[in-house]
Amino acid sequence: MYEIRQCTGPECSLRMPIDPAVHKGTYCPRCGAPMTRAATPIQQQGRVTRSVYPNRCFSVLLDNIRSAHNTGAIFRTADGVGVHHLYLCGITPSPAENPAVHKTALGAETTLNWSQHHNGLTLAQNLRDRGYSLLVLETTPDSQPIFEVNLGALSAEQCLLVVGNEQAGVDPGLLAIADLVVSVPMVGLKASLNVAVAFGVAAYWLAFS
Repeated sequence: MYEIRQCTGPECSLRMPIDPAVHKGTYCPRCGAPMTRAATPIQQQGRVTRSVYPNRCFSVLLDNIRSAHNTGAIFRTADGVGVHHLYLCGITPSPAENPAVHKTALGAETTLNWSQHHNGLTLAQNLRDRGYSLLVLETTPDSQPIFEVNLGALSAEQCLLVVGNEQAGVDPGLLAIADLVVSVPMVGLKASLNVAVAFGVAAYWLAFS
């Protein structure tokens, strides 16, 4: 059980969460003054469950995601948004082979359906033949901002969201067979978001819009 402690030093006043079972000290790590218990974090007081259901059932294809940490973060978000199936394609690491995926996923790999596939393009073509709509998240000259897209053309029951490699992007073969290509609007200096963050934006938009 975490607790919030605050430094009593008047020129410091550092406030931070501490697990008393791990950190036995009662002194500020910055100035050395005593710390006092100030509060208990809200998230430690129990999980809030509400009857919220996504408007669209969809699966996800990870096309050659390089980072195990990004893959684990996507697992966790996919579980949270109710993704039907997560396809790990190409070099995308799996929780069965890479401990970093397991660590970042925080157990989501045990509650989410997932499988590994060598060729993402072949898989996507097979799913399209079975009636899936293919939605690719990628910044291209022709991609549409996700918040301006009419999702009526996509299957409400069988939709496949594709996200790609952090550097190379989505395989051009996947772009060529996509029903829709969308991108997350960027108004700052950077051209794109971290792939796990971008996935989170797109996944919640797709599920609940």
